[in-house]
Amino acid sequence: MRRFSLSLGIVWIVLVSAGTALAEDGYDLFQQALLQERVDGDLEAAIERYQRIVDKHGENRPLAATALVQIGQCWEKLGNAEAGKAYEQVLRDYADQHEQVAAARSRLASLAGPGTAIPSTMVTRRIWAGPEVDLLGSLDPAGRYLTFVDWTTGDLAVRELATGKSRRLTDKGPWSQSAEYAVESVVSPDGRRVAFGWVDEQQNYELRTVGIDGSQPQVLYANEEVSYVGPFQWSRDGANILALFSRRDRTRQIVLVSAHDGSVRVVKTLDWRYPVGMSLSPDGRLIAYAFPADEDAEDHDVFVLAADGSGETRLVQHPADDVWPTWTSAGKHVLFNSDRTGTMGTWAVEVAQGLPVGTPKLVKREVGHSQPLGVTAAGSYYYGIRGGMMDVYTAEIDVATGELLSPSAKAVESFTGSNHFPTWSPDGRYLAYVSSRGGPPMGPEAAQLFISIRSLEAGEEREFSLDLDRAPGGYPNFRWSPDGDSFLFNGLDAENRVGLYRVDAKTGNVTVIVQEGSGFNFPGAVWSSDGRSVFYSYVDADSNRSAIYARALDSGVVTKLSGQVFAPILSVSPDGRQIAFISGPRASTDEKGIHLKIMPSAGGEARTLLTDTSIGLFLGDLAWTPDGRQLLFVKRAHFNEEELDPRQSIELWRISSEGGEPQRTGLAVVGLSHFQLHPDGRRIAFTVVTGGSEVWVMENFLAGLSGSP
Repeated sequence: MRRFSLSLGIVWIVLVSAGTALAEDGYDLFQQALLQERVDGDLEAAIERYQRIVDKHGENRPLAATALVQIGQCWEKLGNAEAGKAYEQVLRDYADQHEQVAAARSRLASLAGPGTAIPSTMVTRRIWAGPEVDLLGSLDPAGRYLTFVDWTTGDLAVRELATGKSRRLTDKGPWSQSAEYAVESVVSPDGRRVAFGWVDEQQNYELRTVGIDGSQPQVLYANEEVSYVGPFQWSRDGANILALFSRRDRTRQIVLVSAHDGSVRVVKTLDWRYPVGMSLSPDGRLIAYAFPADEDAEDHDVFVLAADGSGETRLVQHPADDVWPTWTSAGKHVLFNSDRTGTMGTWAVEVAQGLPVGTPKLVKREVGHSQPLGVTAAGSYYYGIRGGMMDVYTAEIDVATGELLSPSAKAVESFTGSNHFPTWSPDGRYLAYVSSRGGPPMGPEAAQLFISIRSLEAGEEREFSLDLDRAPGGYPNFRWSPDGDSFLFNGLDAENRVGLYRVDAKTGNVTVIVQEGSGFNFPGAVWSSDGRSVFYSYVDADSNRSAIYARALDSGVVTKLSGQVFAPILSVSPDGRQIAFISGPRASTDEKGIHLKIMPSAGGEARTLLTDTSIGLFLGDLAWTPDGRQLLFVKRAHFNEEELDPRQSIELWRISSEGGEPQRTGLAVVGLSHFQLHPDGRRIAFTVVTGGSEVWVMENFLAGLSGSP
């Protein structure tokens, strides 16, 4: 029986390819193990050292996989069945290490005997995790790199999967200089260019392209009548880009944009609803997309649309929610996510001439809130899992001295990871919050929202479902009314119309305060101190000019209170005479940086309390102390840095309403977000965001199905 061994030449290739990522101890261990195996003949000692490499230096995947192959060979020499387990671990955990996988397969075939096939099993592995993970990008067809948004600056970036190194493809400068940012991106089939959405200073969307090396940036498409442009995929010949348009009239369009001159061919016009995922077949003839079967349906089916608009068929029809369709590299199957087993899993349906062949088959159970990032030419499926937990915490502070009186503690234990935006009742006896169920708390698709109201005295809760979705940007401006009878909520109704809504605190009934078509129109909103009016900042979708307004609830009269100012965060003084607001940077306001200002609630000139030309001042929330003498706000711990870092602590600060130097309060929490001060001026409730998204890959994902990827 011929024995297979990795040559010393291959071993050196592994070591050299690891470069500086190879720890000295790992190299020493491997050399020691080789000597013990081949010179001393002490196979058991060699196995022990090889295993230490796997355990302690697993991040060096080529070296760890090689060590496992060597472990298998040593066990073979000892006549031990553990050899097969070592080879199987290579196939299971190191599918990306092709040389070692080939060696492991060869040895398993030899151990099994002539004519015995080694099954090709599906392997899943995590390839990227951490607070910097972003899922707005895509994979290049060769599986070499992944595009994403670097939210430290808002630039488009690319991550090399083999090395884990990232670099930016755009250079807009820090947030203090520019409020522009990248959004969704897709890589061309030859891997040389990236098409991506871009939001400019006026919040207009553009479709741009740039070289994978950052060269030759180009605005491919821009139109003021199109409020959103989202690229989904390039055609395989590189001639067109499949994209979704949202128009000012609230219709959506599936389009093909010429990568050469930006000309647009509309394939289909939809109503106000968005498809959850689109994918172009490899031959460019068919578009798979997920869409509700009828206007009243909440769940999605998968449709296949002819790219020339000549017709469509329903590919997947089921009472479950079927989303994120993706063609495989050979075009023989469409992958999609479905919750038909009770939890979201990945399924595959065979396709011929745009029609289903047989019934869908389960590929992988329980993939969470995932979305596709691309399928490589070799048939590997990359996907992102949207993570992140949002929970409500409370703490106690002495605002006068800045002393932290009690450490932060979780206030809500039910539905962990799904609770956010707390608000106190006017009498201080209750804490209400928003809870997301059945979907990612921070994901793009809507989860079912509930309002929960907790009695601080009895510890009991009651809740009701909310017939609204979160507003674009995810900020609902959830506030309890001064009379305690209702809540203010900035959200979307069933027809995707953004507005300010009044939610009855007992029944959950929703009434409209002010409503517009679509877009990020109401970034900030708050009750007046007597509850008879609502103050809000409004961004006009047509002129894109923003200001602060007051709307009387009884008469409906709207009064403009300010000149042009972009104010995502508002707070009214206890006596009702002043409005404090945090304004973000917008080119049209000729103001750079972020500003904390105060203006009369009747309208008039605003005065500035604090200006931050770095990016430390965080648009999280703003609150007056009960005596009206101070304002609370949040800042990043290292607020002089030019780039955001999601791992930095967020600190609660205070500043006199008359001005002066701001001071810390002693509360600092990583992930601290929207906060509300209790009427007693001591207790504070706030949201903490933890965790993050992850990128995974499935290898051999259609091994158990008929056909090939």
